[in-house]
Amino acid sequence: MGHVDSDSSLSASVKPRGVLGALRIVCERNGHCRLQDGTQVCFRLIEPEDVAACAAMLVACTPKSLYSRYERVVSEPLDELAGRLCCPDLQTELTVVAEVSVNGTSSLIGVAQLLTDPSHEAAEYAVLVSDPWQSKGLGSAFTDCCLRLAHAWGVGRVVAEFLPGNMRIIRILEKRAFDLYRDMQEHAVSGQKRIADEDADRPVGAA
Repeated sequence: MGHVDSDSSLSASVKPRGVLGALRIVCERNGHCRLQDGTQVCFRLIEPEDVAACAAMLVACTPKSLYSRYERVVSEPLDELAGRLCCPDLQTELTVVAEVSVNGTSSLIGVAQLLTDPSHEAAEYAVLVSDPWQSKGLGSAFTDCCLRLAHAWGVGRVVAEFLPGNMRIIRILEKRAFDLYRDMQEHAVSGQKRIADEDADRPVGAA
């Protein structure tokens, strides 16, 4: 299991405005883990310069994985989708990427988002892991990292909605005490978790 040390000076919630720098520090100081296959992963906030790497990550995703993330058929060019991901609204969108270095070459292998309302009362959590890197614990590590960031961002609760067949995310959220609700008419599962102080010290691990 991957594990990172927490930085107590960055655990307290910070005000929603003007916190990008603080969030970047929280992510970079607490955003490292080792996957189940031993690969070292670094989590960081996405940058506008990541478009090409993000597009390459999306190309490595099967249509099924993209559909599970966006709950629709992704028909637009993937470089356009990558461009939007790399230019989030910094007041209401927080986008984190997972980066690895293989044979001296860095690449992105996944992306997670927290999408919040202006009051930051709630943030929607969504995650996409490229197919070659699935079933290695990356989704769990992403979730732990984003729960820490939600606490630092002053978010009251984290919510998620996904397809009933997405058993990976169901298991991940159940382990992290999300309350899950199955809506058979809408063919969707939703979950929510109140953010507490314990989430500030959550170890980021591939479990």
